[in-house]
Amino acid sequence: MAPKKSIATKISEEKELKAVVLADSFDDLFQPLALNKPRCLLPLCNVPMIEYTLEFLAASGVSEAILICKSHSEKLLAYIRQSKWKRSSTPMKVNTTVAQSATSVCDALRNIDESRVITSDFILCTGLVVSNMNLSGLVAAHLANKSRDRNQIMTMLLREAASSHRLFDKSDESVYIIEPSTSRLLAVNTSPSLPRAQDVDIPTNAIIYKMPKVEPRAGFIDTNESVYSPEVELRADLIDTHVSICSPEVLSLLTENFDYQVMRRDFVHRTLASDLLSSTIYAHILTGSSSVLSEATSAAATATTPDALIPAVGALDLSAGGGITFASHSGYAAGVADTAAYDAISRDLIGRWAYPLCPDSNPIDGPPYSYHRGAVYKTPSVFLGRESRVDHHVILGPNSHVADHARVFDSVLGSGCRVSGQSVVHGSYLFDGASVGRGSVVEKSILGERVAILENVVIERGCLIGDDVVIGPNVRIAAFSRISRRAPQSSQVPANNEFDSYSEASDDSDVEESDDSDGANIARNKDHPVASHASTSGQSGQPSSAGIEVFDTQTLGASGVGYVWVDDAEADSDLEDDISDEELDSRIRILHSIGSNLNDVELANAELAAEDSVEQHEWQPESAFVQDSQEHFEYELILTINTVLEGRSTEMTITDIRTFRMTCNADQDRIRPIVLEEVLNAIDLAALPSSAKTTLAKAVQLIKWGINSGAEQIDAISIIERHCATNPTVDDDVRGRLFKVVVCVLYELDILEDLAIISWYNRSLKKPDGEVSRKLLDTIKAFADMLNESEDEDESDDEDSSSEE
Repeated sequence: MAPKKSIATKISEEKELKAVVLADSFDDLFQPLALNKPRCLLPLCNVPMIEYTLEFLAASGVSEAILICKSHSEKLLAYIRQSKWKRSSTPMKVNTTVAQSATSVCDALRNIDESRVITSDFILCTGLVVSNMNLSGLVAAHLANKSRDRNQIMTMLLREAASSHRLFDKSDESVYIIEPSTSRLLAVNTSPSLPRAQDVDIPTNAIIYKMPKVEPRAGFIDTNESVYSPEVELRADLIDTHVSICSPEVLSLLTENFDYQVMRRDFVHRTLASDLLSSTIYAHILTGSSSVLSEATSAAATATTPDALIPAVGALDLSAGGGITFASHSGYAAGVADTAAYDAISRDLIGRWAYPLCPDSNPIDGPPYSYHRGAVYKTPSVFLGRESRVDHHVILGPNSHVADHARVFDSVLGSGCRVSGQSVVHGSYLFDGASVGRGSVVEKSILGERVAILENVVIERGCLIGDDVVIGPNVRIAAFSRISRRAPQSSQVPANNEFDSYSEASDDSDVEESDDSDGANIARNKDHPVASHASTSGQSGQPSSAGIEVFDTQTLGASGVGYVWVDDAEADSDLEDDISDEELDSRIRILHSIGSNLNDVELANAELAAEDSVEQHEWQPESAFVQDSQEHFEYELILTINTVLEGRSTEMTITDIRTFRMTCNADQDRIRPIVLEEVLNAIDLAALPSSAKTTLAKAVQLIKWGINSGAEQIDAISIIERHCATNPTVDDDVRGRLFKVVVCVLYELDILEDLAIISWYNRSLKKPDGEVSRKLLDTIKAFADMLNESEDEDESDDEDSSSEE
């Protein structure tokens, strides 16, 4: 029996702010990347994700962070022991609890309740939260609110975002029903986005509920009178940041309701829908990107909040009428729930949307990063070939190597990564020691540590490739493939995106490890045979009975090392009966993946009909508003382009366009065709080629702003070709000359590269006559041949110089 604590010790503990950090996700959305380490230790912009969470909690005045984990717990313990969080100078203590028997997030929190380490209100978050906020103001608001509403058990931190926002969860459809005058959360309806739902269930108690009523003498809120809510908002534009302020009653309720498995879908939804519970939950909504809290703290907060938790600025407004309203404040907060969110948050960090959290303010000990034009971050030990291209939102880790004629953009390279010549890495993340061979392409994928992509390999978008896998040469990996060095388990069930998932396929599933002949581990499920890629050979991709691994060389290439994962539909029959069909929709996994969109999933006829009905009826006003905003933006953009052609400062114009585009939520890809069409229309066709050179030179910065990648350069040439071939204002005898002059001038202005022109020309030769003008192709044939010969000579010179060395 534990010794009783003194009254002074209890008071001291109640004044301390603690945080419970869910360092295990209990899903497999990052597999096979997390086969060898806990997900929270995977790098995000070359920093372990747990570091962002701990920095956020320390900045919020947390005195102790309690990490609760299950999978790879020994590696997390070892990391914390050697980190700065165990130094005596660190103001926040970090302790780790292992929940070995837990199968869900709620199970893990029940372990915390059993340990009795939480005795006062605390912060609950995942170990994958990135935030630049100071939560002390929100904690004070929560406590002040709780002093008036004694039934309050939680304040959820939500983030407002349009459905087109890159952080918006495409796999999940959540509707929050909120009373706007008090920010009280009345109900939450959460369901997978597939299959498409035709309606939304709104519980009766969201409209009729027990209205809080202040007792004049006691100063507490009573909830005995059922009344209509005066105003209710249905919000489908909110993102769960995976951060909440909780009372100890939350842990007690989880212990009492042992069937709760996930926080939002089970605990929050069922607590609010219960007729037996009077517990209340409030929502605090972030509306901007600044990290400054609102200065709306009232004297009531000071009077009802422990001294240790009073912030310098607050986040609430207690009106004279007794209503409680959280004052809106800004800040960045997001949780890395899946690889789609991983990609979005990485882009936000690189783009400095979460400032001061950015790569050049590295929170861990290591080589410093320097910021360069185009949001490129480099360490001093980076090697870049003279003819390499590294531009637009890139992080290059220590000792990374980008060879001549290689292209890296919108990507992150870890320590010791190598990209060989003629290769392209776009929108991808390479962990430490990964390499890309000559002539290979990696598109919007994640490569684990020491992954080797050999020569002439194409990795299509959405692929997750685990540690130590070898692929190639001369193969193409299909989009959304998952490949591991270790054999996959038999059931790979799609998981839902929340604090945890619909499935229980966690990183620490019930597997045995056995060493094969080359020292690699093969994971075998105790109850099921090993599942492997079903190749045409019928045997590749699975260990043989003799214990020798037989890799899927047909898919991975002649030198391939690894196993391809498949979502086995037959495994569904082995699952428990209480898992619904919606939860097993295999298309959900694609929507969780990096590089995915709704076009990647095939909708059933009933879902298409439901979607059309919703678009035509329920959301018609919103669609009209979006259309009007888009048209308004395009109109203003045309006017702005004309000012550029008249001689106005281009830099100022680009700033105006960027700001206005964000205001209208307009599509970035619409800028390129509009700019090019307007500039081409401004060329005096009677004064070619001088008029083209003059006009394009005036708009060079504006054109460059809309053309960044090689694909965008190819698209720009196609836009120019269509204009020259079909615009009625261009005479037939001028079309070819205009096309040739514009392409050549843009090449001279470094807007179009030789590889883009050659690629567009070669592709166009294969297209039917209706898709491209043969006459226009003929006009640039000599120019394309010259560029092609020059490229071949450069390659020959490089080979000669390397042979001499």
